[in-house]
Amino acid sequence: MTTRHDPFKAEFGDLYGPTHWPSLLPDEARQAWEVLRGWVEALVDRFGLETRVVPPCWYRHSALVEGLSALRDHERISFSPNASPTAAVDWFRALREIEHRLSEVCARTQCSVNEHRPDPLRSWFIDQDQWQSFVQTDVSDREQQVIDEGLLGG
Repeated sequence: MTTRHDPFKAEFGDLYGPTHWPSLLPDEARQAWEVLRGWVEALVDRFGLETRVVPPCWYRHSALVEGLSALRDHERISFSPNASPTAAVDWFRALREIEHRLSEVCARTQCSVNEHRPDPLRSWFIDQDQWQSFVQTDVSDREQQVIDEGLLGG
């Protein structure tokens, strides 16, 4: 049911694309953090999400920030006036999928109500010589393919 008062209009203004956190300028980031915090707190309250899904330190984990942000963006468009009648169900599917992903992230960090733990460090590094060799071979193969197609196509 659509109401006269659009709850997303006050919080989000006009609809716009999804938030790409690495691209935000300082002023955009300040506003985006405030909006996302309010939305996350409301989401946790609305659905009774446990700490193992959204810990109090969620904002310190980029995987949680980006997952929650994507879910918020999905909700915003799913409940817009022009949304499909089935968009609400799509949003609940997204909630289920993102909730699972958030739980996986939290299982790795083991953050709790009383303790934040940093994200695990990446455990692998790329051998630069192997990387350069791979890229050079790939580029050479592509160049040869262009040459071969030019000869065959011409």
